[in-house]
Formats: sequence, C-alpha cells, structure tokens
Amino acid sequence: MDKIKYEVMLRLKTIELIACWEGRLVTNRLIDWFGISRQQASADIKLYLERHNPNSLIHDPSVKGYVPTAGFHTVLSNGRLNEYLDLVTGFVGEAPAETLELSPNLVAVQLPDRAVEPKIVRPIIQACLNHKSIRIIYASMSQPNGSVRTISPHTLIYSGFRWHVRAYCHSRESFRDFSLSRITQAPEQALKQGLTIADDLDWQEKLTLNIVPNVALSEDQQRMVEKDYAMQDGRLQIIIRKALAHYTLQRYQAAILPEEAAREKKFQIMLLETDRDKLAPYLFGSQEKV
Repeated sequence: MDKIKYEVMLRLKTIELIACWEGRLVTNRLIDWFGISRQQASADIKLYLERHNPNSLIHDPSVKGYVPTAGFHTVLSNGRLNEYLDLVTGFVGEAPAETLELSPNLVAVQLPDRAVEPKIVRPIIQACLNHKSIRIIYASMSQPNGSVRTISPHTLIYSGFRWHVRAYCHSRESFRDFSLSRITQAPEQALKQGLTIADDLDWQEKLTLNIVPNVALSEDQQRMVEKDYAMQDGRLQIIIRKALAHYTLQRYQAAILPEEAAREKKFQIMLLETDRDKLAPYLFGSQEKV
C-alpha cells in the first residue's frame, strides 16, 4: 500500500472509530487532526459511506454532525475500545488474544481484551467531552446485581488490565474509578451538576515515586534488578497523578506494603518505604472500592 492510499485508509478508519465510540462525527475533527481541507474531509466521509459502510451514518442537523444509524457496525476496525485509545493518544493498544506473534522469533504475552460495548462507552465519552452527568447501573462487590449511581465523568483510564472511568459520584460525594465492564446498561443523561476535573484534587496532584529493588534480596540480586529496570543511583523515579498511582504500581508489580515486600520472590521491586506517606490516605483505607 503506497503512502497516499495508507493516509486515506487511516482517515477512513478514524471516521469509523470516532463514530463508533463518540457517537458524533464532525468534519472539523478530521481537518484538525490530518491538516486537510473541509472539502477533503467531506469527500472522505462520502467515500466511507459509499464504498465501505453504506447506510452506517446519517447527518443530524441537531448535533451538526454525523451519527451512527441503528444498524451501524465496524468494517475497518475490530470494534475494540483500545483502537480508539490508539487513535486519540497514540498509545499502543493490546491485541484481543493471549499472545501477539510479531514474527516467528518474537512473541509478546498479552491479556485477553475485556469487551466493552460502544453503547456503554458513547454516553460516557460524550459526558466527559460536554461536562455532563449520567445515570448508570453499576455492579459492585457489595451489590453484584447493580445499583443506580449518578456520576459526572471526566476521563477514561486504561490500567493495562481493564478500562475505568474517573468520575464524581453523587451518592458517595467523592471522585472514584468505575470499571466500564461493571456498567450493565447504556447510561442515561442526568440533570445533576457535578464537580469537574479541576475539582478532582487527587487527579490534579502529581507525585514523584521511587521504585527500588526489594531490600530482602541479596546485594547481587539487587544489582541485577537495578539493571533490569535501568535504575539510576539504585532507584527508578516516576512522576504520576496521585489518582493513577495504584495502577502504575500494579503494572510494575511493585510491592507497596511491608507484607508484600516480605515476599521478595514475587515482588522483586518495591515502593521506597518513605514514599508510602505520599499515598496516604488515598491508597490506604480511605479509597473505598466501588
């Protein structure tokens, strides 16, 4: 595929992903992202509809853009939320298989993709973009059959294991993370006025955390671990939003608490002991699971 054909197909796939996951496509999005003219953006949408996915989108004057029809389905993408993440952030998503074989001599172990339906995600993304509140049915460990929650979301989070939405919970009166896979029905609009991302103090606060070799390891083992993680001066420094600290430490498989650090065969690295106070009380006790 030559460069021109590749760029056209990339724009067509972008049209599909925005329509699928945001539920509204405007030509300005394509103009801004690809630096093309309005005429070219309109031509791309026409090409997508005529040659690749007929009757999949209709122009809705009330929203000044194209919206998916009832029979919309993906033809240029796999219908996975990770593809949308790739598009808007440049983040490399994971394949929906246990392994991704890049060549006969290169295999990357992957986690199975957790399916998240567009009908669940579209209203959430729209609420994030438009600073609106939504009503969801949410299953939790305390209420596995689900309960009604009204939330004001601001950001989608991919932890490396599953998708969450960061939102202000009106019933708990605090910002919390809600797993998308536990939202059991399409969200509905709510009239409540919630707090915004600027009010989410744990989101706004940045922390510098230090990851070090587990002190229970021998000196030779610690030096080996330092090399594994390209540590400088015996530590790896990471800067992260406070609200994302636990996801980051989970991805690194770093011990946080003393009882975890005592299991050095499982946790070869650990959070520097003096950094634990930076995560209290957010991580230790006050952040009740939702």
